[in-house]
Amino acid sequence: MQRLSPAASEDSETEYRAIEAALLESARGRWFLAEHGRRARRLDSALLEDAIGRLQSSLRQPPALLGQLRSEIEDLKIHLSETRATMLAKASAVGSSEGQQPQQILKAAEDIHDIAWSLQANPFDPKGCEEIARNAGRLYVLSQSQAIESERTLKTAQAIDSAAARLDALLETVIHELQIDSAAAG
Repeated sequence: MQRLSPAASEDSETEYRAIEAALLESARGRWFLAEHGRRARRLDSALLEDAIGRLQSSLRQPPALLGQLRSEIEDLKIHLSETRATMLAKASAVGSSEGQQPQQILKAAEDIHDIAWSLQANPFDPKGCEEIARNAGRLYVLSQSQAIESERTLKTAQAIDSAAARLDALLETVIHELQIDSAAAG
């Protein structure tokens, strides 16, 4: 497998962000991104369910496979743990440690919007006020999108926690079976 050079990786990230920004500019583009994310999550869920199904069926295999199964479950638990930590790290990088930043952003955008409209009523600078209002509106929309993304990330982390709990139960079963096999052999 070829690795991208740092410059090529940076270029592809820039290109990805440009395409994403272009898609976020229209309702159809936002729909497409939401639908794509939903389908990708469904595929990930299907892959995870398939993996869990294979693990369950391998429990019915001869005891010699239990050691390998234990190792695979432990690896999967580590992977889920790392994925969860990465997702929550990205979410906390966007939000404050108190979790109030999205609400504060929304409130600030609303305040800017209200001030701009009150200034527009005065013979101050209507065009400048319109620009402030337009930017505040854009900030408000982006803030809502960020809040939705944060909520989605937290729900996904909860799903990962649930999957990890199931894996813990499977691992307990495997360890129990290994102990029974060891006692029977000894």
